[in-house]
Amino acid sequence: MEGKPKLKNKLSLLTKLIYGSGDFGYSLNNSIIAALFPIFMMDVVGVTPALAAAALFIGRSWDYINDPLVGYLSDRTRTRWGRRRPWLLFGAIPFALTFVVLWIRPTFVTSQTGLLIFYAAAYLIYEASATTVYMPYFALTPELTQDYDERTRLSSVRMSFSILGGVLAAFFHGIIVSQFPQDPRLGYAISAAIWAFAIAGPCFITFFGTKEPDFAIN
Repeated sequence: MEGKPKLKNKLSLLTKLIYGSGDFGYSLNNSIIAALFPIFMMDVVGVTPALAAAALFIGRSWDYINDPLVGYLSDRTRTRWGRRRPWLLFGAIPFALTFVVLWIRPTFVTSQTGLLIFYAAAYLIYEASATTVYMPYFALTPELTQDYDERTRLSSVRMSFSILGGVLAAFFHGIIVSQFPQDPRLGYAISAAIWAFAIAGPCFITFFGTKEPDFAIN
């Protein structure tokens, strides 16, 4: 009886951890935005609930265009680093910086309409920056290995980091902001700046710690 064929695309545990860590920052900032960004706009900035909802709607609507566009461009990217990983390298810093901008109260804007425009634009740009990183990141999963079981394990590790990012965000973000009871705007800005490192760092770790197949390079 013939034994099972040797797995050709078996990934090391280190590779799985390196790839999976890339989802840490994405889950972290998504959790913070979903739970606290509307509260920040209403309670700290002073935007009305209706305008806060409108700003979020405008930003998220861009994904209907942004997602397929980035996917199309990523599929056709050819570099010596592959077609997915360069997006992590060059998109990490804009991704982190646009997240920070979301938590800034613009002193030059005073009207409700002006605040709506500012936060809708900031959120739209943030969503675009996030997509340029995470559409290629998620597309990297089936390219690291052709084996179904390995892909499943790879996704499981990624989801573990995703859960970890969400838990840490929910716990520590509030703690950081609470240290500035007299100036919550400053607290949110400092917290965002701290998390920016946690957002960009995993992108660089995944870029330098993984390798794409030859067909993605030539």
